[in-house]
Amino acid sequence: MRFIPAVVAALASLCVVPVPALAQAWPTKPISLVVPFPPGGTTDVLARALADKLGSALGQPVIVESKPGAGATLGADYVAKARPDGYTLLMGAVHHTIATTVYKKLGYDFQKDFVPITTVALVPNVLVINASTPATDVKGLVALGKAAANPFSFGSNGNGTAQHLIGTQFQALTGMPLLHVPYKGSGPLTTDLLGGQIQMSFDTVTPVLPHIKSGKLRALAVTTAKRSSALPEVPTSAAIPS
Repeated sequence: MRFIPAVVAALASLCVVPVPALAQAWPTKPISLVVPFPPGGTTDVLARALADKLGSALGQPVIVESKPGAGATLGADYVAKARPDGYTLLMGAVHHTIATTVYKKLGYDFQKDFVPITTVALVPNVLVINASTPATDVKGLVALGKAAANPFSFGSNGNGTAQHLIGTQFQALTGMPLLHVPYKGSGPLTTDLLGGQIQMSFDTVTPVLPHIKSGKLRALAVTTAKRSSALPEVPTSAAIPS
């Protein structure tokens, strides 16, 4: 059975730079790297690691700024409206390629207003549940969810994000009723998952891995065709029944 591969492609992008600006020395001042999610998520972690290395290589500080909201589109809108001089970069994600089909009115055109620089990382998503949920595999979770009086709730990084679409596809494939709860990012989502305010998530591996290892969260499947080296014992999306 095919399932959404659901890897996060974190792309660093920048506003289009006018030709006269290219003749000037760059960089001559600090660079802003905008993360469209709150601190603590995969994109934020990658951005901070990248900023440290870029700052050393370029000889100028690279400052990470968090501008979360609206499925990562608020941060993208901020960068799109910034001065196009190469000093305001966006730590983009796969969500930005989806946003145009979810949000009818965006204040930017992702294809025209940004120039991709590089792919920073490919990170798999993983189906995780609170460890108090009495399910040890996907089949058991689906059976539990179908028998529950109320739909299980799953968190995402916002409407139209990869986590949201994975959850929607999971529901369609399994017939398990689900309630979508959008967050601004993985940080607050993980907090509520640990606290039991939501039952499950399809988040990226990075923010949930420490809690999986500590036993507070239970990983049931990665949404990629091959197992993750970070979670080699966790089955792939082939474990998800249809």
